Amino acid sequence: MELRHIRYFVAAAKHRNFSKAAHVLNLSQPAVSRLIRELECELGTALFIRQRSGLDLTPAGETFFRHALDILTACDEAVKAAQEASPLPGKLSIGFITTALGSFLGDALTRFTHEQPEIELVIHEMPPGDQIVALRNRQIDVAFIGNPCNDLHSEIRMLAVKELTLEAAVSGQHRLAGRKAIQLRELAAEKFIGYDEEKFPGRNQAIVKACVAAGFQPALTGQARSLLEVLGMIGADAGVCLMPSDVMNLPHPNVVFLRLDDILEPISLAAAWLRDNKNPAIGSLLAYLKN
Repeated sequence: MELRHIRYFVAAAKHRNFSKAAHVLNLSQPAVSRLIRELECELGTALFIRQRSGLDLTPAGETFFRHALDILTACDEAVKAAQEASPLPGKLSIGFITTALGSFLGDALTRFTHEQPEIELVIHEMPPGDQIVALRNRQIDVAFIGNPCNDLHSEIRMLAVKELTLEAAVSGQHRLAGRKAIQLRELAAEKFIGYDEEKFPGRNQAIVKACVAAGFQPALTGQARSLLEVLGMIGADAGVCLMPSDVMNLPHPNVVFLRLDDILEPISLAAAWLRDNKNPAIGSLLAYLKN
């Protein structure tokens, strides 16, 4: 049993609905349902009565819910107490997606470490979905996530740091590969590589929204868990995808990026941190990101 199982169970118990809990957690509904089933299997008992109108807690679920709330409260208090009692120099832990280093984050971190060497900087490369979980579990202080969900604002503060355009990524053998720019509707008949919702929450919705605006419903296939997986599938001519422009900084053999002439909503990259995180180094880092 992991702490995330308890957090997801508490969200589902509070909202009495897996879809609403998934929305608040910035996860897909199937991912939340799966994790709750894992928890029930480990406990050896059902925690919810599943009905068309929503969820009801079983007697075991009611008991577990009370203890789960105590566990989360005790965990948060333990982390805060440890941080306040630590005699060590300042430390800042950051989660990031690979492309951020080449587009803006690398320069900011270099200036930060040169001008504030007394602060220990620890960085972790991870997909956006994992960053949100790590934030909630207080494993990192700051996350860099794309197109953040508005429902996160109750617990997480955010600062938009960069906007990226969407581009079409196709294989080198694709019929449009020789073009510099296309209309998105020219890909209407193609298979689109999809993302694992747990790792890249909201990314599939962004693709669908852009395609619908262009006049068609995309056929999503696959569940890629990293940007490199997406690029690998495109390079193997297994489909196409819409990807933020900074992905071009990654190795992409046999993949061609095409500018889209459509007017599309950009991908917003935001720095995110828990509202109750008092680490002063967060403000210092944000200052470098603004300059």
